[in-house]
Amino acid sequence: MEIKRKVVVRNVAGETMLIPVGNTAAEYNGIFTLSPSAAVAFEEINNGGDEEDALRAILDNFDVDEDTARKDLNDFLLSLKEFGII
Repeated sequence: MEIKRKVVVRNVAGETMLIPVGNTAAEYNGIFTLSPSAAVAFEEINNGGDEEDALRAILDNFDVDEDTARKDLNDFLLSLKEFGII
């Protein structure tokens, strides 16, 4: 999975945020605040992982069943696709 838009990940006051930079900042007026599980998933994707890597990271880091984790991950990935980030 490839990150298509320029964003940086920052932790601000305990919140993980995706902040658009460069041309992406001109397109998006705002930042994306990630849930803890979304932050773990995005880190995997940002490091070259795929959807299954992101799912495994969520399951390894959170007390959640696989069906719930997969649904939440799919919702998150859909949001990233809608904004053209992936």
